[in-house]
Amino acid sequence: MTLTTPKAKAFTYREVALHDRLREVTREVAMKPALIHGDRVVTYAELDAASDRLAGALARRGVARGDRVTIFMPNSVEFVIAFYGTLKAGAVVNPINAQSKEREVRFQVEDSGAKAVFVHEALWPVIEPIRVELGEQRVLSRTGNAPGVGVTRFDDLVAETGPAPALRADLDDLAALPYTSGTTGFPKGVMLTHRNLTANQQQFFAAAPVRREDVFLNVLPYFHIYALNLLMAGAVSLGATQVAMSRFDMVEYLTLVERHKATVCFIVPPIVLGLAAHPEVDRHDLSSVRFFFSGAAPLAPEPARRLAKRTHIPIIQGYGLTETSPVTHANPIDAAIIDSIGRTVPGTEHRIVDLETGTRDLAPGEVGEIAVRGPQVMKGYWRKPDDTAAVLRDGWFFTGDVGKVDENGYVFIVDRKKEFIKYKGFGVGPAEVEAVLCEHPSVADAGVIGKPDEAAGEIPKAFVQLRAGATVTAEELMDFVKERIADYKRVREVEFIDKVPRTASGKILRRELAEKEKAASASR
Repeated sequence: MTLTTPKAKAFTYREVALHDRLREVTREVAMKPALIHGDRVVTYAELDAASDRLAGALARRGVARGDRVTIFMPNSVEFVIAFYGTLKAGAVVNPINAQSKEREVRFQVEDSGAKAVFVHEALWPVIEPIRVELGEQRVLSRTGNAPGVGVTRFDDLVAETGPAPALRADLDDLAALPYTSGTTGFPKGVMLTHRNLTANQQQFFAAAPVRREDVFLNVLPYFHIYALNLLMAGAVSLGATQVAMSRFDMVEYLTLVERHKATVCFIVPPIVLGLAAHPEVDRHDLSSVRFFFSGAAPLAPEPARRLAKRTHIPIIQGYGLTETSPVTHANPIDAAIIDSIGRTVPGTEHRIVDLETGTRDLAPGEVGEIAVRGPQVMKGYWRKPDDTAAVLRDGWFFTGDVGKVDENGYVFIVDRKKEFIKYKGFGVGPAEVEAVLCEHPSVADAGVIGKPDEAAGEIPKAFVQLRAGATVTAEELMDFVKERIADYKRVREVEFIDKVPRTASGKILRRELAEKEKAASASR
């Protein structure tokens, strides 16, 4: 299919399903390592065969076209097999943040209506308290040894013999249902089709200088759309080799770059900050790396400049959202502007529109909301037509981010219209954290904002209104939240106030809280 963009050449992308692309690549480079994780090396032939067997096992257990399959795993070989096995069964991948707690897992499994749940043994303690309810009318499978009735060993499913389903994917079928944090409610499922995901991979490959000969070092979590589509599945679609890490450790990261001669490193701003300052960097040979690519959160220019100067490796910034599969903008490597998110990737159009109505296009240099259009834009939010209609208008996705564009098409992010918090690249919905705080018996009301932080970008800060006569410490509240939601969402700072400001209709005035914090910071 061919698309055109203003002031750009036409862009043609192949219409191919994600799992069909794996099959194509396997025919071309069957014995090439697809995935390296620790001491494990998996070839393309092995990945293709294992995911075929898993697809057959799922089909024999009633998983059919359109059913959702939850994957609750850290970066691992099993995650990749589960991803492609799910797609080959005609089902939809529903990834869950590996830092989630039981209430978050329960919510996402129930909201998505998952037919099967894959769990990594390292995360089994989170599942154990809700194992019975998750297993009801669902296939529940875990890696390692599977204790208890109704739980199947993942390895047993992968070892089953029998044909994979002979299904032909429709490009407009759902392929993935990741969840994104909202500002006015709990996380929403984002409906992404095979067309969305494979088109965006090809758009990204056309914008960033990646190729089959590359070695990707993937430390970003596979449940996040950036890693899920561009890095994990993107490397597979290229036929490249990816080295996976389950978590970030500076020494291990640098050691793996050197050992495997990684050529492209996809990172987030906190890793940029670490690489720019950590003494370990000078002890390793990074000469194989052609470029660093930063995404998921705004990149601070100064640490990026320090990293480039220190390593003599270029760093480029891109931009995207879960709703756009994710990438919409990226800097060209030979003409990058460090504090810009770059130009639109091929096949993507953008507009800067007025903040009041969203209907008036603004001139270069004027500040407004960024709207985008292209084949990577989601189908909509899962079972939320009103939320979908609010952001998808006449084919344009309104990002909620505020920015401006220069005469050469480079976009600069100025602010965010939305109020979600970006902690180390992860979106944190204030409403979800506020709801947890208000479960505490001493809390009458709470408002949560993002407080600027050099290392994390932003940290969740809570303004708490206590019940009459109640007493509780900030540390006790932070521990209370920590026990109930993923670590990256937890409150890092608490300030007690007399009353949480709200509108007449009951909405929290987070802007007032942000202004209060800004004024307090200025007076320190």
